[in-house]
Amino acid sequence: MTNNSALQNLKILDFTTLLPGPYATLMLADMGANVLKVSSKSKLDLVYEMGAFDEDLQLSANQLWLNRNKKTISLNLKTQEAKDIVKKLIKEYDILFEQFRPGVMKKLGLSYEELLKINPKLIYCSISAYGNSGPEMNRAGHDNNFLAKSGLLSLSGRKQSGPTLMNTQIGDLAGGALHSIIGVLAAVNYRNNTGKGQYIDISMLDTIIPMNTFEGISYLMDGKLKEREEFDLNGKGIYDIYQTADNQYITIGSLEPKFLQKLSEAVDIPELIEAGATPHDGGLLKSKLVKKIKSNTLEYWNSKFKNLDACIEPVLDYKQSFYEDPQIKSREMIVEVDAGIKKIRQFAMPIKFSESDVVYKFAGKEIGFDTAEILTKLGYDENEIKKLEEVGALR
Repeated sequence: MTNNSALQNLKILDFTTLLPGPYATLMLADMGANVLKVSSKSKLDLVYEMGAFDEDLQLSANQLWLNRNKKTISLNLKTQEAKDIVKKLIKEYDILFEQFRPGVMKKLGLSYEELLKINPKLIYCSISAYGNSGPEMNRAGHDNNFLAKSGLLSLSGRKQSGPTLMNTQIGDLAGGALHSIIGVLAAVNYRNNTGKGQYIDISMLDTIIPMNTFEGISYLMDGKLKEREEFDLNGKGIYDIYQTADNQYITIGSLEPKFLQKLSEAVDIPELIEAGATPHDGGLLKSKLVKKIKSNTLEYWNSKFKNLDACIEPVLDYKQSFYEDPQIKSREMIVEVDAGIKKIRQFAMPIKFSESDVVYKFAGKEIGFDTAEILTKLGYDENEIKKLEEVGALR
């Protein structure tokens, strides 16, 4: 680790699984935090099983990415011996992330209240579907469920086809992961000022509620429910996705008058300037724009719009985005990370700092790779580690 990373003084114990917590601690580790991932070799993590698998490394792309920069220890938390190890670790790792259902850590004897007795400065962050209170706190949920309950899906998609399924996890990433990072770093600042740690309760459903933005906040004021394709940003106006003659797509977001004028001139539809970005003519003018874009290929429109500063971009596939787009390439958003016997490509940490360093020390490792090293540092000798293995504490 460099001596110039922003979070090198933080030590984090990570009990999370799947995507929200692991992505949160990945970003913190990239910013220099010392993260120890607590997992179990005998417990399935669905995300580790998904996607591409590297035969040389015998690990999935997800595990190599989400466990980047993290040391890993395998513990069977159902054993007392493993719980004792956690209680020793918490004296040093004074920030904890967990992502079990509410009450699980309490049943294990590893609740905030219990661990606070060992380390009064403990910052303890719980990420869950619906939070640690309320009538549905113990209900299971995944990303599409959070989007559904939040109201967000009620205005997505088209009138004819209904809500649209996204190929990314909005609640997990923009919700659980990023909000937990903000909460933990705010708690670190509070601790620096007061000497006190605290408990942080992150509900992924809660975090999505404000993502309803303009129409959601308007509803709270006027009580009027909107429908799909009924306002500026969900398909009524020209802010939309358009199909080209060769079945490719471009996005048009020319909302402001200066951008709209450039668009109208480029597509030779002068009526757009007067009608505005959300024409109130029953969709006739938008239909004209749809037909115009459909009349030529993506290559034609790329050439037409290339130097036009009007908020218009083509829909790129992964190859075009990750490897060919000049802006993304210049920002170095794909990096090569050391995985031991080879280097692998991964997403970069997206925050750019002028002073502190972002670190890519190593790709994720197999579960429990650092177990012996961590236990040795805690004072366990070879015989004691062997006994822990025999009683199943390190499974």
